[in-house]
Amino acid sequence: MKTFALVAGLVACSALTARAADEKLDLAGTYTLVAGKKNGADVDATAKKAQYIVTADKFTIKGGEITFVMGYKLDAKATPAQVDMEILEGPEGTKGTKAIGILELKGDTLKIAYSLDKEKRPKEFDGKTGYYFELKKEKAK
Repeated sequence: MKTFALVAGLVACSALTARAADEKLDLAGTYTLVAGKKNGADVDATAKKAQYIVTADKFTIKGGEITFVMGYKLDAKATPAQVDMEILEGPEGTKGTKAIGILELKGDTLKIAYSLDKEKRPKEFDGKTGYYFELKKEKAK
């Protein structure tokens, strides 16, 4: 469960606030994980059951009894946009964990690929190495 939360947490933190061509994107809301891969293998159903919540300055993932809060730095001038993430709050031993990645937002679909290896920022959204997640923004109720 800790591995799931770490993976999902790092992925989701990129969704906080993104900018493309100087246009600020509003990502605030609740998301559902619709697809994901870890080193080429599909993620388990547990990751899809978690709740992904984005506010103006934080991304929170709640899965079972585990909660992660992530911070990030985004370079929206890069193509695709680049994201550097760090776990701010989480289960023992996870705080301070960093990841680097790329992200893309089209409509209500957010794609992110990332690596825990600070030397291997992904170039593609395929999940063959590292992690890949596709999140869908839920409609306002």
